[in-house]
Amino acid sequence: MQQSRYLKEFIIFQNLLEEDYYKTKKVYDYANKLGYSAKKLNMVVKFIANKSAKEFIDDTVIIKVKRLLIHYNLSIKEIAFKTGFNEPTNLYKYFKKHTNSTPEEFRKKYV
Repeated sequence: MQQSRYLKEFIIFQNLLEEDYYKTKKVYDYANKLGYSAKKLNMVVKFIANKSAKEFIDDTVIIKVKRLLIHYNLSIKEIAFKTGFNEPTNLYKYFKKHTNSTPEEFRKKYV
């Protein structure tokens, strides 16, 4: 019973993340929009995805960035703005932190 409730809550969070990932990358913002505490959102995500809400958000954003790098001929600056980074350097730091490569290095490897 608990699992099905958590799954429903997780899917609602996942849908919200799909809509808003370019607006915010903060657990608090998603929890707030869902009417949860950050602790509850973390518990739901941990139960279903076996990672923290922040890790799940970051993984989702990185997947979106990778998809744009591979499938679209956009500049890194365009991708940065499209995915909610107000400066390309912020995207560089974020991407490097999560993938150990720069967006250009990643793109060269797969395109």
